[in-house]
Amino acid sequence: MLNLLVEYSPHWTEHFTWLLVVAFVFAFFVSYGMGANDSCNDWGPAVGAGTVKLWQAYLLSGIFNTVGAILLGYKVTETLRMGIIEFDIFDVYSEYNSTSGHYARVGNCTTSNGTLPEGGFTPADLQPGALPLECARYSAADFMLSQTGSMCGVAVFMIIASWYKMPVSATHAIVGASVATSLYIRGNVGIRWLEILNIVISWFISPVIAGIFSGTMYYVVKYTVLLKDDTFKAALRMVPILMCFTLTVNLFASIFDGSKYLGLDKLNWWQAFLISAVVGVIGWAVMAFPLKNWLPRRAQKLYDQETAKMQRKLEAGKIPKPSKVKDMRDPAADGTYDKTLPWYRYLWVAVPEPRLTKKAFNALQIVSSSMLSFTHGANDTGNTVGPLLAVWLAYRTGYAFGNAETRDDSQLLLAYGAGAMIFGFLTLGHRTIKLIAKEITVDMSPVAGFCIEVGTAFTVLICVKLGIPVSSTHCTVGAVLFVGLAKSTHEGVSFSTFRRVVLFWALCFPISAVVGVGTTMILQQFV
Repeated sequence: MLNLLVEYSPHWTEHFTWLLVVAFVFAFFVSYGMGANDSCNDWGPAVGAGTVKLWQAYLLSGIFNTVGAILLGYKVTETLRMGIIEFDIFDVYSEYNSTSGHYARVGNCTTSNGTLPEGGFTPADLQPGALPLECARYSAADFMLSQTGSMCGVAVFMIIASWYKMPVSATHAIVGASVATSLYIRGNVGIRWLEILNIVISWFISPVIAGIFSGTMYYVVKYTVLLKDDTFKAALRMVPILMCFTLTVNLFASIFDGSKYLGLDKLNWWQAFLISAVVGVIGWAVMAFPLKNWLPRRAQKLYDQETAKMQRKLEAGKIPKPSKVKDMRDPAADGTYDKTLPWYRYLWVAVPEPRLTKKAFNALQIVSSSMLSFTHGANDTGNTVGPLLAVWLAYRTGYAFGNAETRDDSQLLLAYGAGAMIFGFLTLGHRTIKLIAKEITVDMSPVAGFCIEVGTAFTVLICVKLGIPVSSTHCTVGAVLFVGLAKSTHEGVSFSTFRRVVLFWALCFPISAVVGVGTTMILQQFV
C-alpha cells in the first residue's frame, strides 16, 4: 500500500503541477492512440466500400467525434471516474493544528456544525489571509499518481496495437490499468469487482448484440432488395425507409437522457421518441419526394464514374489486387444465382449485390457512418478523458470526485481528447482502416457497411445511455463478422484474422496493467 507523506493544506496541489503536465501528455497519447485505432471503426467500412475517400473520412470524423464527445461524453466519463473503484478509499482528512500552525492528517474529522466536509477547497481558501480550514477532505496524492500511470499504460498499448493494425479497445485498457494501479496503491480494497465483471461481460456480449442486429439488418436488405427482380428499383424504395429508421433510432438514443447543456435530460421517453420519430419521418419525406430523382441520378453517376475508372485501370494494365479473404461464395462469376430455392435457404445462400444497386446505398452509409462517429465521440472520448478529469479535479480542487457534469472545464477536457483523437486518426488511422475494410470479410460494400454501422451505433448508444463503457471496437468487429457470415456464410470471413484480433484483445489487460503499474512506481520516485 502506497501512502505519500504530504501535508494536506489548501495549497498542497501546487507541489504537483509537474504531475498535471505529465498527465496531460499521457492523456494526449491515450486519445491519439484511440484515434489511430478506435476511430477507424467509424469510417473503415465506408472507406473500404469506396463510399468516401480517406480525406473525407478525416473531415467528417473530426466533426462528429468532437460534437459527440462534448454533448454526451460526460456520462461515461463519470462511470469510469467513479464507477469501478470505491472512491472513498482515496479520501484523506486533514485537520488544522492552531498550536503548530500546520495541518495534520487524521483518521476523520467533522466541520464546526458536525458534518463531514464536502471535499476539496475553494478558490477563496487559497486567497492570502484566508482562515484555515478546521477540517478538510481531499483525494490522496497517490491517487493522482495512479491515474497518471494508468494513462501511460493505455497509451503504450493503443499505439502498439495501431502500428500492428489490430483494432483494440481503449475502454478495455483503461479499466485494466486503473484496477492494476489501484491494487498496487491500496491493495484489494474498494475495487467494485461486480461492476468490473458487468463491464467485462458487456465486452463479450456487445459484439454479439451488435453482430445480431447488423446481421438482421443485412437480411432485411437481402429479402427486400437483393432478392427482387429489379434490385435497383427495390433499393430506391427501401433507402428512404431505412433513412427514417436510422435517424429515429440514433436520435432517440442521443436525445433521451441527453445533454444537460441542451436541456435534453428534462425530456421523458415519449417526448424524446416523438422528436426522433418526427425527424426520421422528415428524413424519409426528403429522400422520397424532393430527392426522389436525385437519388437514382447520383447512383448512376457514381456507377458510371466507377466503371470509367475500372476501364482506365484495365487499359493501363493494372489488375485489381485480390482480396486477402478467400471468396468461396455460391454466386457465379456473372452474378447469377439460383432463384428457385425456398425463401429460408437464402439465409445461408449468398446473393450478389449489383454494382448499381450498391451505389443507391452510398448516401445512407454516409449518414450511418456519421452517426457512428458521433457515438464514438460520446463513448470512447469520455472513456479516455476519465482519468485526466480525475487528476484535473484533484489538482484544481483537492478532490477528484466532485460533480463534474456542470463544470465548463470538463467540456474543455473532452474537446482536448477529441482533438488528440483526430490527430491520431489523421496520422496513423489508415493502418487499422485497412484491416477493418478488407481483411476480415471478403467484400465491404455500401450495403454491408450500412448494416455494420447501424448495428454498432445502436449497440454503443444504448450502452452509453445506461452508463456502461462498452467498446465500439468490439461492437464493430462483431458486426463485420456477422454481416460477413450473413453475406456469404463462413467462407467469406477470415477467421485467422479474427483470431489475431482476439489475441490482441486478450493482451490488452496485462500489457496496459504492467506498464501502468511500472509508470506509477517511477512517478512516485519524484514525489
